[in-house]
Amino acid sequence: MTLDWILALLGVAFGAVLGWVAARTVGPRLLSSAPATARPQSRPAVMSDPPELAWIARANAAAGVWLRRGVRSNVVSVTLGAVPGSLQQAIAARLATLASAGGRTEVERLEDGVTVYVASEDVQLAMLLAPKQPFAQAQRDLEGLLGVLRTRELLEIASQKPAGSGETINSVAIRLAMEIERFLDAEAAVVVRQPRGPQVIGTSVRADPHLHRVVALPGSAVDEAVRGEGDGMVMAYDPLGVLPPDRRHRERRAFILPLVNAGTKLGAVVLWPPSGVEPTGPIKAELDRMIQRAAPRLEDAIQRMELQERAIRDPLTGLRNRRGMTEAMGAIEAQRGAVVVFDLDHFKALNDNLGHPAGDSALQTVAGILEEIVRDGDTAARVGGEEFAVWIRDATMEDGMAVAERIRSRIEHVNWQWQGRRWPMTASFGVASWPETTRHRDNLLAQADAALYRAKEKGRNRVERASKD
Repeated sequence: MTLDWILALLGVAFGAVLGWVAARTVGPRLLSSAPATARPQSRPAVMSDPPELAWIARANAAAGVWLRRGVRSNVVSVTLGAVPGSLQQAIAARLATLASAGGRTEVERLEDGVTVYVASEDVQLAMLLAPKQPFAQAQRDLEGLLGVLRTRELLEIASQKPAGSGETINSVAIRLAMEIERFLDAEAAVVVRQPRGPQVIGTSVRADPHLHRVVALPGSAVDEAVRGEGDGMVMAYDPLGVLPPDRRHRERRAFILPLVNAGTKLGAVVLWPPSGVEPTGPIKAELDRMIQRAAPRLEDAIQRMELQERAIRDPLTGLRNRRGMTEAMGAIEAQRGAVVVFDLDHFKALNDNLGHPAGDSALQTVAGILEEIVRDGDTAARVGGEEFAVWIRDATMEDGMAVAERIRSRIEHVNWQWQGRRWPMTASFGVASWPETTRHRDNLLAQADAALYRAKEKGRNRVERASKD
């Protein structure tokens, strides 16, 4: 199957989804609606204003629709009526909160109207309706638009190939998921082993967009398949182990197949057939062939990525090293950002009293805390012996201070022990932000370091902000 043919199929699939939204929203109600006025924020939005916002606002006679990509990007809004500035700010803040929580659907009743929120970690949408207006259809429309925007992102990823280096892990996974969906008419997700556990890195068009980047829980059917505890297809109602208990047996049956190349466990494929019936016979044989064709390409992409990562990773903690941190901070698309720098208090005493293996264990514990707190898109690094740093893209000084305080509190309250002996851990922090404390991004680490030393001088276990240069 050629790349052009695959991308053509992806285009057809995307067109079908987009056609659904257009048919739903550009119907007769649209013809009688007044034109919408797009009002982006002062800074350019991460994405251009999609026309679907105006379509859905008109179709639901909404006062406005708001779109945010990620947690700290700007909000794009389309308003058809007067919406108080304070309410717009509250909606934007709520979208950011929902993104931080990983996304969900909510309905909030206010004096100014009913606000419907539909959010994933990557895309967040809100619609403001009249106070007593029904919201069920608006919620369905927002969910449909969320799927369209997510599909558009997946298609863009699938069409990208790094120059001279073959396919990426994402493009291989997405193409495989799309091929399975086309063949079986089944939703599909591709999971690949990662340091934090098996992670969903590719989904088909109709699969739940919330699955993207979900990490399977230990003991789940997917986790067992990736670790090699099963060789054939298995069935599960909660393949990733992420559903609450009361929902598990109300979900559709999913089937998990290991993704293996020459005996190496790479990941797994999860599919949800509409009939809930296990693929068998010739259908199962063709499904196996699809996976076998993709497996060598996926392993090749994984090996290339791991080779590139070794140069920028700290072998002890798995976090980025100083070089990796510098590369992340140098990304040209960043418009602003904050840096948090911290080191463990009295770390030499820990090493002297408990030994260097204990010190290594403590550093790994801190790295685990950072993995939990730092979001995708931001960068955590070990930049020295006991010194760590976090680069938070598109963040303000207050964002950086909040992240630093969360990390400080977690370290202070972690119950860390070495061979039965509990050892209290604390850390001191410095925070700098660009362009708030410096006009030059290259100065951020030095500024944050200076603030860190002030925190040490003031008694440790505290967060200090950098002075403006």
